[in-house]
Amino acid sequence: MRNDEETTGGRARPDPSRRRSPPPLHIVTLLVSALILFLAGSAWLALYPGVPADLGGVPNLDSRATRVSIPVGGADHLDGFLILGSRRALVVIFHGYGRDHTRAWRYGRFLSKAGFSVLAADFRSSRAADRKPTTLGFYEVEDARAVLDWTRSDARTRALPLALLGESLGGSVALAVAAEHPEVRAVIADCPFVSGARALDDALERWAHVPRWPAASITAAMAERLTGHDPRALDVLAAARRLDRTPVLFIASERDDRLSAGETRDLWRAAGAKDPIWILADCGHNQAWLRHRAEYERRVLAFLESRR
Repeated sequence: MRNDEETTGGRARPDPSRRRSPPPLHIVTLLVSALILFLAGSAWLALYPGVPADLGGVPNLDSRATRVSIPVGGADHLDGFLILGSRRALVVIFHGYGRDHTRAWRYGRFLSKAGFSVLAADFRSSRAADRKPTTLGFYEVEDARAVLDWTRSDARTRALPLALLGESLGGSVALAVAAEHPEVRAVIADCPFVSGARALDDALERWAHVPRWPAASITAAMAERLTGHDPRALDVLAAARRLDRTPVLFIASERDDRLSAGETRDLWRAAGAKDPIWILADCGHNQAWLRHRAEYERRVLAFLESRR
């Protein structure tokens, strides 16, 4: 009788003819379809994330602020919140991804206390009604341009020296519009990204814990199909190169779970490596103020004082 397996040295040797077959085509199709559905759902959630209240323990300053309407995109407008101060200086604050203007009050509180006028606005991607999708730059830069145009036209703010403070997406937007507006005297960029493409790569790998390839390409293609705008298009590095004469305070963290601190370092170098860069070792994404509040406020105020 013929044995189905040959033996060598008392151990069975598998029959080469019995090698494992590749999974059936329908299984592969199901797996690929599941991946595409997962990425499609993730892309939709990324375009319209939740917008939680995130004051960081400070009071909501809406009741102190004057609500203003800022024209944008023809017939549309942004909601802005203006607090006038005793100094002749205005700081415009741009919030990050999945947040709204109330996030800005953690910074607006100490800036206002120091006498600076403060303006915070909601990106259209963060408002409740007629919301735009998050585009990692297209709508957000358009919104920021509208805010700066408004500050130069409104009687209360047009004569005030102008500085920008932004975190994450807002930090990148601040750098992008500062490069277009020479009247901006200073920028504080907290955990900005170099480009939409690199932000997507980093976020997928660090936050979503999926390989950047092919997830980034698939997610970007889906986002572009849904919004009409490529989320990888914003090139903040090119903008930073035009800020070689504009003071910029860069802030980042080595433990950032969304964006690599290397992105901030690259932007700092592109801007001429002429300004302060503060890299923290013990913070997550945009957590420098939470972890080191007194030091954060001291550094930001000292930076603005020295650039007036």
